[in-house]
Amino acid sequence: MGMGSVASNQSRLMTLTSRLHDLELRAQQITNTKMINSMGTEAAATRYSDACNAATNSDGTVDESKLKAASSDYDKEMAKFSFSEKLLDLELNQINTEHTAAKTEYDSVKSLISDNTEGSFSLFG
Repeated sequence: MGMGSVASNQSRLMTLTSRLHDLELRAQQITNTKMINSMGTEAAATRYSDACNAATNSDGTVDESKLKAASSDYDKEMAKFSFSEKLLDLELNQINTEHTAAKTEYDSVKSLISDNTEGSFSLFG
């Protein structure tokens, strides 16, 4: 096993390290986006609650048209957040799969480098 093999393995290890870091950063960005979506759903629920309260007249009767409008707006917002959440979950699952594969390859290349290094030193010992 020549030096070219060790050098190419080290180069591959650096590439895999970079890829792992990129995947971890992207996963963190997705998680942050999911938290922002969560705050959006909380705000939508607050708006819905406020609109329901506003649909109640001072005499205790409910304005059905205001209530239906509030419900419709809330349902639309929640559908948007739900769709976004599903897309983010799919992307996060894909990133986790890629990360697992890259980590497996990283461990394999690291083992090869270790074996090559031990083999090189045993030639002199």
